[in-house]
Amino acid sequence: ETPPEEQRKLYSDVSNTMNECRGAVSVIWDARYFGKAICNLPRHPDSGVPWKFEELPESLEVWKSLERARQFVSSHAELDAYLALRWGRRMQENCSSKGAAGEETAEDGAEASMPSKPPAKKDLAWKSERVLVQSPLSTDGLHELLKAIKFTGLPLPRAALRYIELVLIARGMSKAMTLRTTLRRYCVALRQVQASAEEVRADLRNLLDCQPSETSASAGLHSFCEKYWRMMSGVVAVVPEMLQWLEPISELRGDAERLFVSGAKGAAAFVPRGFSDLLQPYRAFAKEHRGRMLEALSKGKWPKSARPNAQEEINLLPCRHCGEKYTRLWLHRELCFVCEARLRSEGRCPFNDKCGPASFCPHERLCAVCEQHSCEECRLLRGDGEDVWQVVGHWQPAAVFLDFDRTLATTKRGGSPLIGNHSVDPDLATVCGSHGCVQIVTRSSRKEDILQFLAQKGVPISRVHSLKRDGWTSKSQVIVQEMAKLEAQGGRGLFVDDDIKELTDPGLQPLVDAGRLQRFLFVRAGGKE
Repeated sequence: ETPPEEQRKLYSDVSNTMNECRGAVSVIWDARYFGKAICNLPRHPDSGVPWKFEELPESLEVWKSLERARQFVSSHAELDAYLALRWGRRMQENCSSKGAAGEETAEDGAEASMPSKPPAKKDLAWKSERVLVQSPLSTDGLHELLKAIKFTGLPLPRAALRYIELVLIARGMSKAMTLRTTLRRYCVALRQVQASAEEVRADLRNLLDCQPSETSASAGLHSFCEKYWRMMSGVVAVVPEMLQWLEPISELRGDAERLFVSGAKGAAAFVPRGFSDLLQPYRAFAKEHRGRMLEALSKGKWPKSARPNAQEEINLLPCRHCGEKYTRLWLHRELCFVCEARLRSEGRCPFNDKCGPASFCPHERLCAVCEQHSCEECRLLRGDGEDVWQVVGHWQPAAVFLDFDRTLATTKRGGSPLIGNHSVDPDLATVCGSHGCVQIVTRSSRKEDILQFLAQKGVPISRVHSLKRDGWTSKSQVIVQEMAKLEAQGGRGLFVDDDIKELTDPGLQPLVDAGRLQRFLFVRAGGKE
């Protein structure tokens, strides 16, 4: 049965967007891999570098797509001619052998006389990413440093030069030079990708602008041409954004202005100013079509894969909300897609009834607790101590309000930090040491113990607010009072706590709505996923 024209167009739009996204993701994947590989380069220059650095740009994932698109362009005419010949012979055989008993033999003879099919894509061999090879990339930086020392003209003996060389290696100076050299090499490879992708994209555009032959259109050649053009469009759109950030980083010096605050432990709660959301158009497209899918499902238009025949699939599971049975593909956390969408549209978490509407983001319809969601519009972020440090550097709040138990310290339920072996979060301690107004807001009554403990750990803070000792009933009362003191200067505050109920206290909502308070749900490293 032929699908209606509207459905065919919808399928084409989805397919084209997926191919464009595939090209963009291949560039992002390379940036992720090479970014990690550069940071994890061995300290000793004799250890070598991953082989992918030596074989750039051919070792890039995006280069595979580029090579296949280039192969398709070069073989397009041969493929069209081959398919035209094959199509013509098949039609001729079908006409001449229609109704004949020897039809199968005639087709076999036609197949035997056909020329071989031209290659449509280039086959690329696989190779492990972990192989290290000797490379000038790992040694040139050290040699430059040693040459600079010799150029000073100091009459140093060989043993002293050897000692300096070992110090440069042990202290990381040699690795620092290698980091810069490999990053520059990666940037050069990206420039090559950009130039090649634009060239191939232009060739594909010329093929698309030509009227396709009947054979190429029927065999899908024109669709393949569209596929590769979309992929190259995704590549061309993302590579300049990568170079905009990587090239300045590769040229940074010690006295240069800071570009942005970053870390190494977890995902940042935000991206640097000016950094484009590269995948936002594809997320928006998926969200739009997910809505269409849910609308169709709500009308009972489930695909066969959701409710197969009993003889095809026996592993059907019930939705815990409506009780209907589906295959695992159409269930998420024991909820069918329709029930999940209905609960989200009601403004509540679909997975946990205990989650209130205050922790549910109305913009993305995601739960801050169950789905590890951060939303800058809701002014409710989520992360560990390093993420807090990044937000403080990015947002520059006038006051930082920290919870104590299970946040700044490892204590629980108001216990004394002086009893047992307790520690502080190192990143939050850094925030306390670098920010001039950090205040502890806690329900614990151990105010003196907390002050003594923080003094022992060398963690400076401005003040400790104990709700039980100071006569407060909620943390929101303390924060509202302290923020009122900063109102004349227009100061903003950051509230960090591991309890979502404290962060979503209605008493804080006026400050949040006014844009004066950023809330941060604290989770320890390793607990964000």
